[in-house]
Amino acid sequence: MMKRITFILACLLCTITMLGEEHLMFRSLPIDGDLKTAVKTVKKWGFMGMKIKNVAALMGKLDNEDVILTLMATPESHTLFSVTIIYEGAKQWDDSWAEYQNINAAVAAQYGEPTEIISQWESPYSMDNNPMQAFKEDKVTYSSMYTAQGGKVVVNMVYIEEKICTIVAYIDEQNAALYKAEGGTENIIDENAALNIEE
Repeated sequence: MMKRITFILACLLCTITMLGEEHLMFRSLPIDGDLKTAVKTVKKWGFMGMKIKNVAALMGKLDNEDVILTLMATPESHTLFSVTIIYEGAKQWDDSWAEYQNINAAVAAQYGEPTEIISQWESPYSMDNNPMQAFKEDKVTYSSMYTAQGGKVVVNMVYIEEKICTIVAYIDEQNAALYKAEGGTENIIDENAALNIEE
């Protein structure tokens, strides 16, 4: 009897340990492990780019769309914790809004309804009153956050070089905590957006 109980407890402990070690996936890429290895994987998909310290930026196609992928790793151990997709965007509000909605629908199809939606406009701007200028002046926030196994997926709209672009950030929960422990900034999502604008 004791052997059976010990065996059951051991199995439960193993299951809990395995659940605790699960990482968020970006397509077939686990958001974990060495940044160099992740870059090699993405280059096999046909992407080209470069790595500087703990950040890599690569250009290529996803689902026949031109995108930039940004891979971020922790400052000391260089463990991958975030993958961000920057879509091409548009110079017209209607096109930008359609892109954002389409990408959100694709993310929702995989992860369910968003756990948080932010839609904030600062006066005098609104969706009907000069939305492009609102984004240019950073007077609007559009963001949807999804809970996924092992982390979060965040969809944002950001003004980049005369366009409003949709950015999707995949953030692994465990490695994001490691990132902060190694001296990374507190707000990972904002840092992703800032890095993408600079690339």
